[in-house]
Amino acid sequence: MVFTSNVFIFLFLPLFLLCYYAVREQWRSHVIVGGSYLFYAWWRPDFLLLFVAISYWNYWFGLRIKANVEAGRKDVAFRYLSVAVIGDLATLGYFKYANFGVEVIAGVLEPLGINTFTLEHIILPLGISFYVFQAISYVVDIYRGNAEPTSRFVDFAAFIALFPQLIAGPILRYSLIDQQLKQREHSLALFSLGACRFMLGFIKKVLIADSLAPVNTLFVSEGQLQLADAWFGLWVSTFQLYFDFSGYSDMAIGLGMMMGFRFAENFNQPYAAQSITEFWQRWHMSLANFLRDYVYLPLVRKRYAGALTALVVTMFLSGLWHGASFAFMLWGLYFGLLMVVERKLNLATKITSPYRLGRNLLTIWVVVLVMPLFFTADVSHSLRIYAALFGLNGVGSLNLYLFGTSALTLAFAVLAVIWLVVAGSINVRYYAGRNEQYFMRHVGGVQALLLWAGFALALSRLAANSFSPFLYFQF
Repeated sequence: MVFTSNVFIFLFLPLFLLCYYAVREQWRSHVIVGGSYLFYAWWRPDFLLLFVAISYWNYWFGLRIKANVEAGRKDVAFRYLSVAVIGDLATLGYFKYANFGVEVIAGVLEPLGINTFTLEHIILPLGISFYVFQAISYVVDIYRGNAEPTSRFVDFAAFIALFPQLIAGPILRYSLIDQQLKQREHSLALFSLGACRFMLGFIKKVLIADSLAPVNTLFVSEGQLQLADAWFGLWVSTFQLYFDFSGYSDMAIGLGMMMGFRFAENFNQPYAAQSITEFWQRWHMSLANFLRDYVYLPLVRKRYAGALTALVVTMFLSGLWHGASFAFMLWGLYFGLLMVVERKLNLATKITSPYRLGRNLLTIWVVVLVMPLFFTADVSHSLRIYAALFGLNGVGSLNLYLFGTSALTLAFAVLAVIWLVVAGSINVRYYAGRNEQYFMRHVGGVQALLLWAGFALALSRLAANSFSPFLYFQF
């Protein structure tokens, strides 16, 4: 089940909200768990067992860690923490990286005449990269003393299973949401803002990202691109990724607000960045902040690595998190090395830095240039695209897209982007330090009319066309 489906919009969501607000507050965690498990099992019921097992694993270890910390046995607590995290990462490693690891080993040993074993293709459970990281944040925050473990398993299960962000984030941090699990605001004003945020994300996904999806499909699948269609496909695919993922994040945040939760922002106008460092302060912020607090800072503070080395390691792991392939590893290393260069040359900027158009445009070009690795997840395929980007296959034309997609679809996507800019962003995205707070401004007048009109148009388009899956579901 996905947010942009008729089953979710017209059946699941209304019934869930009806049940959620019909019961007393102390029972709402049960409704969240039941609804979220149904939402997840809609795809694969068997993987729900794995999901519940990971939830109970970390809940049990969280209690043991807290008990030993309070008793002054920090070394014992650390051993419990280590076992919990190793178990989480081992589960993630098996499902996400086992096939890739076997292929690498076979590729190394085959020239030596050594036969290796093979694995059946392992199906990657939806959202495992997200909910495993959330589980890790729980036990680590308890060990650090940044949060108290919940005494009720149902509350922890609700934290892990919250269906709005279950499949593709934003990644929740237990220390930032533990109090909301105990008590949160339920008001018509917050519900209305959440509905507006959901509609905005729905419009970005259905009207823009799905309209651009055919271009991305042709760009990735076409074997012999040329200069014109390679660059056009690359730029369109890059913007489709943004509207697809940020649209999902908007919907997730909006759904959370409709239930009284305030999730952290996941995007802060990333294409306004003036350096790669700033780009990663604006793009997929929940992942960037997780890796900063649980990988980069521990490496630096415990002197396992210098700041620049830790930065490269962190970005390498970011690439590996996105996918089990050498292409994603190179993608992460690319960003890490560029961030090191920026720091060496004092070119790194912050969100509060004065805006300069030249730096902004250069940053966007640098980001776009590496995206073939992301879209193909294959180094050799990416090299063929780079050959086209540098004109080695001829100049070409845009006939590939003009005949392979509907010109009306592309025109509609352009109009949707213009509409989004003219209508104005519904939310004001000010990222305010570690608390990750954001402020919402009132939606009314022309904005509200445009929002409802766009949402109605998106619903009509959804009814007339099949949806495109969210790109980040594969991670």
